[in-house]
Amino acid sequence: MRRLAGWLLAAGLVVAAAGGAARAEAVAGAATPDFRAAVALWLADDEAAALPALAVLAAGGNAAAQMLLGLIDKAPEQQGPWLGARSREARIGLLRAPGGLSGRSWMRVAAAQGVGLAELWVELWDVAAAPDIVLRFARAGEPRAAREAGVVLAKRERRGFGEMAGDPAFPAALRPFAWAEWAGEGGGASERIAADLAALHPGDPHRGLWAAPPPPAALEDWLLSAGEALPVAAFCRAECPGSAGSCARAAYGALGNPLSLDTLGSPSETLIPAADYASSPRGRAALVRRIHLIGPGRVRMRLLAAAAETDGCFAARLEAGWARY
Repeated sequence: MRRLAGWLLAAGLVVAAAGGAARAEAVAGAATPDFRAAVALWLADDEAAALPALAVLAAGGNAAAQMLLGLIDKAPEQQGPWLGARSREARIGLLRAPGGLSGRSWMRVAAAQGVGLAELWVELWDVAAAPDIVLRFARAGEPRAAREAGVVLAKRERRGFGEMAGDPAFPAALRPFAWAEWAGEGGGASERIAADLAALHPGDPHRGLWAAPPPPAALEDWLLSAGEALPVAAFCRAECPGSAGSCARAAYGALGNPLSLDTLGSPSETLIPAADYASSPRGRAALVRRIHLIGPGRVRMRLLAAAAETDGCFAARLEAGWARY
């Protein structure tokens, strides 16, 4: 239980006052050539061209652009050095709708237009969000968002994971929250948790809550094959192909826990498929930036030294990425 609480603390997500196959919901404007061109620029990590284009589209009523800007605004790891160098007023003008002293989230504008996915995000940002929002994100074809919703709700100490765990749409990565609830209820909890653990991949780091952490070789295998770890696998195969396994293990060690890994990835898999995002320069930059945001300079230097002990290539890429900021 203490270890799970530590994972939640280290995951670093901003919480705003904050079956069958999943169905991806269409978002108005997502298929337009202008939006796809702006997304391509953003994935190429060309913020200077992409963000102004998205801002123009959002102001013109494109709900997909509004959603994407709303998600970028809420996720510091999705914001690159070009954006960071702009003035506060310029950043607000690029990422938010006009209104108030600091602008208004474009996500709320899209939700007001009846865009279902936008309504889900606005609901999650409300502290009163119900636990079943996890399942609703998953059923809408947004598995990463479903995992993020679970982490956010767990930080708010909301219950209900144990009841949802039997639903086919429930994300496997969130099962440790169900284990914590079952353990508090007794009545055969140990057997249920043991059955869950037995079903996990031997290298799945989520098993570290109740059992011994996986051995390095098994962990590497999971990191290079699991859907939750796609951003790490894509980074290491592109940047460190000669040491992809140890690179992935170094990246996981720098992230610190599986919850940080679970919440990485495409802001919206409906707008940008997970594999497209993970293999892009923007996706790779977001992994580096997430680690950069874990703590101040002294913390980062410790993380860099630890990464270098596991994989020198990853440590070099990490240091080069941090230098951009």
